[in-house]
Amino acid sequence: MASLGRAFMRRSNSYDVVKLQVVTLTLEFDLLLRNRPWQFKTFKSYVDHNEDENDEEIKKRASSFFQNDLVPRLLPGERVVTEADSVLCFVPFTERKQGISGKLFITNFKLTFLTGDRSSYEKESKRQRNKVIDDGDIPLTNIESIYQVVSGGKRKKLLPNTTVSTVTKYLEIYSKDFRTHVFGFKFSPKDQIKKITNAVIHYAYPNKSYLLYAFEYAKTLQTPENGTVSNTPLYDSPVDWERELKRCGCTKWTVCDVNKGYCVSQSMPERFVLPMNLMSYDELMKAASQFNENRLPAWCYTHTSGASLVRMAEMFAESELADYVGNLRTAIQLADVNKGYPVDMDLMKLCPSLKDVQAAYEKLKELVFVDSGKDFVVHDISWMSSLEGTKWLTCVSQCLKTATDAAKHLERHTVIIKEPDSRHFCCLISSLVQILLDRHFRTRLGFQSLIQREWVAMGYPFQREGCLVQDLNRTNNEYIPLFLLFLDCVWQLMEQYPSAFAFSETYLVTLWDSVHMGIFETFLFDCCHQRSRYHIDGRWQQRFCLPSVWDWHMQFSDDDQSFFNNPLYIMQTHPDICDALRKSKPCQPSQHHKISKKLYSYELQNIEGVDFCSEGMKSEKISRSELTPLTGAACMKLWSQCYIRWQTPAQIIGGGNPSQYLQQCVMVEEILCLLHKIEVLKKNNAKSANSLTRTRSDLVFSMALDTPRTTELLTNSYLTSSFPFSSIQRLSREEKAVFTPISLFLEHSNIDYDYSNDED
Repeated sequence: MASLGRAFMRRSNSYDVVKLQVVTLTLEFDLLLRNRPWQFKTFKSYVDHNEDENDEEIKKRASSFFQNDLVPRLLPGERVVTEADSVLCFVPFTERKQGISGKLFITNFKLTFLTGDRSSYEKESKRQRNKVIDDGDIPLTNIESIYQVVSGGKRKKLLPNTTVSTVTKYLEIYSKDFRTHVFGFKFSPKDQIKKITNAVIHYAYPNKSYLLYAFEYAKTLQTPENGTVSNTPLYDSPVDWERELKRCGCTKWTVCDVNKGYCVSQSMPERFVLPMNLMSYDELMKAASQFNENRLPAWCYTHTSGASLVRMAEMFAESELADYVGNLRTAIQLADVNKGYPVDMDLMKLCPSLKDVQAAYEKLKELVFVDSGKDFVVHDISWMSSLEGTKWLTCVSQCLKTATDAAKHLERHTVIIKEPDSRHFCCLISSLVQILLDRHFRTRLGFQSLIQREWVAMGYPFQREGCLVQDLNRTNNEYIPLFLLFLDCVWQLMEQYPSAFAFSETYLVTLWDSVHMGIFETFLFDCCHQRSRYHIDGRWQQRFCLPSVWDWHMQFSDDDQSFFNNPLYIMQTHPDICDALRKSKPCQPSQHHKISKKLYSYELQNIEGVDFCSEGMKSEKISRSELTPLTGAACMKLWSQCYIRWQTPAQIIGGGNPSQYLQQCVMVEEILCLLHKIEVLKKNNAKSANSLTRTRSDLVFSMALDTPRTTELLTNSYLTSSFPFSSIQRLSREEKAVFTPISLFLEHSNIDYDYSNDED
């Protein structure tokens, strides 16, 4: 390093001019010497090129490699708390031998790393880009745990409300999106190291909700941004509830404002649905007092059979007010057109406990939080058994089975799902039941409205269970990923029914990442009452409004949102494609088609609990498009795009589910393109042909089959199984061959035929 400094200064006429540059760039050069030798040679050739060039030219040459004015991009209300210079950000799976030097900033919103090495910036976007956060940003609400490594290799977990006095050698950040970030402070000033370590602890673990950045962000918003773009109902007005009742054809249920001002239950919305002509207000108040948190039974959904799904909290011990509870159950029974006795389902017995889910999640984290090649190989040896030992897929299986059983009961009887507070598994099971029975909730708008109603409006405690705020009075502040469990269940359904959902798995993963962004009111609060109080500053009575997560344009461009759409669903629902496919079918079915149809019918008849004896029953089921998934643990898969997308050795180069997805997108675009050409040829004159516009599919390659981006995405050297989340990787065959078990675990999704080589 000293020789480099001497050579650099020898080529300059003025020592004073370049002295500051040498000091500033010393660490960057040191890193280049070790990890980027080709760039060092290039830069040295600039210096050796002309001994007589002036100082300005030297500065210009150096600035082409390094940027010294590093300033993070700040959102409204965001401010820099502290920073550290000459921090090393290590590349995962390089045993902390490769990385890049830069500045680490802590703001009241995020931890952000910026580098002056311009060569590390990607020249163009080849993956999903977020408008709110940059590649080197980690929202503080997304931090799962923090570990400090000191000299000697001693590793310590940093807990909330603690202060670090020792010098940190490495800082390991584990985020809730299953990504590991490791920063080294070998060349950083010691006072900066202590400041930034303590700042991370303090701002990542606030103990009051008003200390969240969202409070400062909301003050800067002049007008409400809720629901104005996405058209997703927020269920904060009776109109949203009445519209859903009308869609379900409910005639014996009504929107009730008995909880106006949150006078009955603070964990329930001001308005929800109860049976018509139930009882008086005073009687409802007395009945509510018999339920945990005063949570009255509430309507969730009404099936086409007339039976309804109802969620109910745990009742207290028998008392003199038990008659009011009985009248409430009678009213629920009368609201069913079949007038049968409701089926009670105790979710505490049918679903895994919250402790089981939490324990399974902790074991799953141990399996997927890997950033070392050596640890990866160790995990690979026993990958299958370790995955089974987490019991995570068992939890997924149990929830799907419970939802499937509830959906079967709902065809004939009203179903009441019960748990102590009706705020956890009631949210999960009621949502899954509606997805199984109603195709509307398999569209993006329907799915978002379902989450808004069953999770957000009905009071799932996102802030508490997501550990966004540390509760000092709570003995267990561990993360409970029940919403992740729900998304995993939905992904399992998508795997079994690939064309039944309008959205893709990329949409689900992006939704999971958005949960921890920390600026959307959708996933920031425990209930509507807390949200309403948070929106008002007590001193000034100023109303704050945070944006809804359903306004995806706030985070992503139209091109990035195109990854949310499912091409197989479009093929099933697009009128032009459906009509073309219908016309292309032969009039007389082939012998192979008849045999396949018989085998398929035989398989359906052998599904447990499903009766396909009559043709009428079969046609009725098909018309309703109800899903009857396999729920055994052996049928469950690991959601690789969510859990191991950051594990570079596990990525399949040129394959995986993204490869299939992109080829399906190309197929849909080719069909639409051919249909458009057919319509053009049918026109007799050129003027009429020119007036025709091609139908858009809103997929990745919509209207752009011949663009460079399309060609690039279909090139196997760029595409990985973690697309569109992880960076583009180019691993050699030797590097990939070292890691076999996980790659083999994912290899089933590889696609053999490369459509990019077709001339047509």
